[in-house]
This record gives sequence, structure tokens and C-alpha cells, in this order.
Amino acid sequence: MEQFDPVQRAYLSAWIREHGEVTIYEKDISYLQALEPPPVGEKADRLLMHLAKECPKAGTRIDVGIFVSMSVFDESDEPTQTLPNDGKLFALTWTQDADELRFIFDDYLVAETGYLKQVESGLYKITPKGWLHLDELSTKRIASSSGFVAMWFNPCMNLMFAAVERAITSAGYRAVRIDRQEHNNRIDDEILAALRRSKFVVADFTEQRGGVYFEAGFGLGLGLQVIWLCRHDHLEKVHFDNRQYNFILWTDDKLDELERALKNRIEATIGRGPLKPLDVL
Repeated sequence: MEQFDPVQRAYLSAWIREHGEVTIYEKDISYLQALEPPPVGEKADRLLMHLAKECPKAGTRIDVGIFVSMSVFDESDEPTQTLPNDGKLFALTWTQDADELRFIFDDYLVAETGYLKQVESGLYKITPKGWLHLDELSTKRIASSSGFVAMWFNPCMNLMFAAVERAITSAGYRAVRIDRQEHNNRIDDEILAALRRSKFVVADFTEQRGGVYFEAGFGLGLGLQVIWLCRHDHLEKVHFDNRQYNFILWTDDKLDELERALKNRIEATIGRGPLKPLDVL
């Protein structure tokens, strides 16, 4: 860890928490040192979605127990739910410390957007405006017609990607591969924006690209479905925490089977998309 400054350590901690227990090799150091957090608005949305997931009953007083030395309990008859103070909120929001997390809670979600209301120290409620915003986020995701493809960008993968693209298209979605998109932004900004616009992620772990791990983890953080792919002879190299997922394995000589399996997985877990083949052209 001596190669990482305090800010890099905070982002590394967030990345590790998103990916579980992973083995980090020397070749990964430069990639991990360059990790960048999501924008402030995305951090706030992640936090709000997490609070709603943990406390789905409207009107619940949420005790985050993160800014005070001990949890706050009062004599109100209103329901109160306490979230564990286990560092998860820091990792979820990619915040460096309690001051930044307090800013997300109090300055952004309470004072600026009004999505949260602080009822007393450490106790919050999601406001009606906050629930409306969550509904809008959900509607945008439901209405999305894009499937983000995270993979190794190498010419030897072109035929494989063609099969993936056909599967996504035949399932009623548009395949988005960031190296094929026209944009004026930094590539990492465009990746995050494209992920936020997507309904699901197809992540292929052949050759163990660090960006694929990041994009799959970021998609999970957004609540997106991730479909896991890997060439059959590379599965053992996938970090063991990711191998728990139900991978679609493929071989170069049976890409028609990959196409069929991926289309079926998309339709079974996400549903048919709104596009017809001509709409994708």
C-alpha cells in the first residue's frame, strides 16, 4: 500500500469493497492508482438508492450512525431503522472520509436537492421529492434500450464481439462498446456516462482486463444486471470472488452457441428490449 497516497487508498478501498476479496498483482498497480470516483451527483444517487433499498418503507427514520459516536434513538413512535456503521457507505459512495460523506448527506441531499430531510443528528428521512427522484431514476433505466459491453479491445476479439452484438440486437437492444462511440469527453467520463444510460452490462473477462472489472463493478453499484462471459480457457484466471457468478463460457469455434446463449440470458433475466433490428441500424 506504500505506493498509494491517502486519496488513492480511499478509492482502492472502495474498488476492493465493490469487487470482494481480490488478488492484486503488480501489473494492476498503475491501473488502480489511476482510479477515479464517480461525479458527486452519482455518489448522491448511489447513496439515495442504497437508503431506499435498505429502508423501503416510506416515512422510515434512517439512523446512519456515521457522524455521531453512538446511534441516536428517540422516544418517537415513528419507525426507525439503523444502518450498520461498517464502512459500506464510504465504499458505496467512493467518499474519502466522514467530512465528504457528511457533505453528500447534508449539503447535497438535504440542503441542495431536498431528497433527504434530517430529522435530528444522524437521523434522516427520504422526502416525497426524494422518492420521486428514485422513481425517475428507475424509469430511465427501465426505458433504456442500451446494453453496455465491457471487454478486451483486441482485433482477435472482433468475431466474438460480432456474436455478442447480434445477440443483444436480436434481444431488442443496442450494443454499446465505448471504443466505437463518437465523443469529445475523456474516455473514463464517457464510460461512466454510457453505463448510467444503459439497462444492463455484458462483461467478458477474457484476458483479465482491469477496466472490465471496474465497469462490471460500477454497473453493479448502479443496480444494473451484469451478464458474465469468459472464453472457456480463461475462467480459472478470473478472480475467485467473481467466479461465483453464472458465466456464459464460449469458444472461438462455437460463437453461434455464445450468440444463442447470450440472447436467451438477456431475455430471461432482463426481458425483451423495445428495438427491432432495423431500429439499431
